[in-house]
Amino acid sequence: MTVDVEVNGRMRAVSVERTKGRDPATWRFRVTLDGRTRLVDVRRHGPFGLSLIFPDEAGASLDVAAAEAGPQGEWTVHLPAGTVRAIVDGRRRAPRAGDPDGTLDGEQRIVAPMPGRVVRVLVGIGDEVALRQGLVVVEAMKMENELGSPKAGRVKDVQVSPGTSVEAGRVLIVVE
Repeated sequence: MTVDVEVNGRMRAVSVERTKGRDPATWRFRVTLDGRTRLVDVRRHGPFGLSLIFPDEAGASLDVAAAEAGPQGEWTVHLPAGTVRAIVDGRRRAPRAGDPDGTLDGEQRIVAPMPGRVVRVLVGIGDEVALRQGLVVVEAMKMENELGSPKAGRVKDVQVSPGTSVEAGRVLIVVE
């Protein structure tokens, strides 16, 4: 499978093929990015954590956490060097029923992608917001994550304030 991934505004094609791994608790993938193919063993740690092990590179590893951050293939990815927002196949997303022009209708709830603490609320009730405009900043795993609006619209409800502890899935803001 080949997917388009946009990271920090840069579009890249990533080819991912699942292969047979040695350990049943580990998934093995052959990943090609920028013409370079690598084997990657993946183990899950909790609901959001992943341990990536590169068996052909002297067992080099990388711990990451990834959580969906929006309805249009948006992900928040926590890396040792910082947090990035990734959009997977954002340009190729098929419109959903009732969504012919690629916009979302009705209320959209912005939820905490993982447990954390609200650092800043960037909007108030009644504010007009643009697609992907920052709404709230949540600190999780010692990194700050700005959650953006899944659509252009108006802020209907703000259910948190700075300092609020949140669990994964808690509604933070509602945009209509």
